[in-house]
Amino acid sequence: MDHRAAELPGFASGSLFTAATRPLPGSATAFHLDGDRFGVMHDLIELAISEEALEARALQAVPTGSRVSLGFEAPGTPARQGEVVACDPCGDGFRVGIRLATAA
Repeated sequence: MDHRAAELPGFASGSLFTAATRPLPGSATAFHLDGDRFGVMHDLIELAISEEALEARALQAVPTGSRVSLGFEAPGTPARQGEVVACDPCGDGFRVGIRLATAA
């Protein structure tokens, strides 16, 4: 696990789930905002969200440190930006943790 995930309050055991995290129906798309991966998209499923973090599963690794824009399928869920703070192998995919930027 990326050492930065350990700096986030409530994050433990490779999971970003916290007491404030709730499941979010549907899927999301993470769009890279920087570097040579600009524009690369990842489909995210099995979502759990709080005001500060999103945890999801992706089929491909999403590099830690990447800035991403997130679009959600769930009605009423606004797009957010964030930084990938964890990406760990999990079954046939990867468990991805994203620290969310403050909502506008």
